[in-house]
Formats: sequence, structure tokens, C-alpha cells
Amino acid sequence: MQWMSGGNDDNTKQSSSSYLNAKLYKAFFNNQFSVTLEANDIFNKSNRDATLLNKDVTIHRFNTTNNRTFMLTLQYTFNSSRDRYRGQGAGANELNRF
Repeated sequence: MQWMSGGNDDNTKQSSSSYLNAKLYKAFFNNQFSVTLEANDIFNKSNRDATLLNKDVTIHRFNTTNNRTFMLTLQYTFNSSRDRYRGQGAGANELNRF
């Protein structure tokens, strides 16, 4: 979760904004298969408005982007056996040659 308060800086006034992200992960079958469910900006509150003040001009900028996303990721790992070649004895013939 992130929250940014409103405030003033030089000739700029900004409104507050916040957003909430969540992520769930679950692995199955000795980490061979996994499921991830992710949600970004769940409440759609990441809009941040700004007012720029100048001598003759006042600019109001309304940032209304839609950043809400939901994602489902399915992942499968092929050849996930624990008995992997670790390089022991690799090149022994070449070392003996020298």
C-alpha cells in the first residue's frame, strides 16, 4: 500500500493519492507448478491532481488514469528433478592430458 499526502511546493499544489496492491502465490507438486493472483490499484484511487499557479495563468491538471489490473499467472517448470548434473568430473580427461 502507498499513500502520498497532498501539499504545496513552490507554485504547485498537489492532491493526495493512494493505492493498494495485493499478490497471492501458491506452489504445488514440489514447486513444479505454481499459481499467482495479483491485483494492482484495487480501489482505483491512484489519481493525483495538481494545480500550477503562475502570475497570469492557473493550470488545473486532473490525472484520471485507470491503472487497476488483475492478473493470473500459471507457471509450470519442466525437468525440475533434484538430481541435476553439477559438473563434477567435467574435463577430467583434459586436465590429465596436461
